[in-house]
Amino acid sequence: MNCQSVDSYLRNANHDDLPPVACLGPITAKPTFTFNYSAPLGWTWNTAALAVGGQSLSEQLAQSRINTDIESAVIDAVSSYGFSTSGVVVRNAVRPDNIVVSPPGTCSKAYGQENGAVTKKCLAGNVALSAASLYSKESSIDVTSPVALAKSNWENIATKVFASLTTKAGVKFYGPITVTA
Repeated sequence: MNCQSVDSYLRNANHDDLPPVACLGPITAKPTFTFNYSAPLGWTWNTAALAVGGQSLSEQLAQSRINTDIESAVIDAVSSYGFSTSGVVVRNAVRPDNIVVSPPGTCSKAYGQENGAVTKKCLAGNVALSAASLYSKESSIDVTSPVALAKSNWENIATKVFASLTTKAGVKFYGPITVTA
C-alpha cells in the first residue's frame, strides 16, 4: 500500500482528523550505497622500494583495511540511530590498487597524494600536483539488514558513513553517497 492509498483508507474510515501520512520513500532491508572517491593511502598497496609511508604492504592487508573501515562505518552509523546491528551484513566492491605514490606535494610518473588520499594521476612524467589529472574511482557498499528501513533512514545512515570514512579513514569523496533501495 502506498502513502496515497493509506491516506484514502483513513479518510474513508472517517478519520478525517488525522494528518496525511508522510512518505518516507521505499522500504528496504538491502540498500546499495554508491559513491565516487579517492582512496586513502592505506587502501592502496605497493611492495616496491618506492612505496610511500601509509600504503599497505600487501593486497590482502589493504583489502582488510578497506573491509574493516567500511564495516565499522556502516555498523556505527546504523547503531547511532538506535537500530539493532545484530544480523547486519556489509559487503563492499572497493578493491585496493597496486600503485606507486609520489611523496607529498609531487607527482612524478606515479600517483599523487593530497592530505593522505591518492587524488592525482601523473604517469607521463613530472608535473605539478595541481596540473595532474584527477584520480578517482566509483564503487559501492551493499548492506543487508534483518530490519527493513525507509530509504530516508538509509540516506541518513549513508551521511554518517560518509563522515566516518572521511574523518577516520581519510577517504576523499566527490559528492554524496547515493542510496538505492
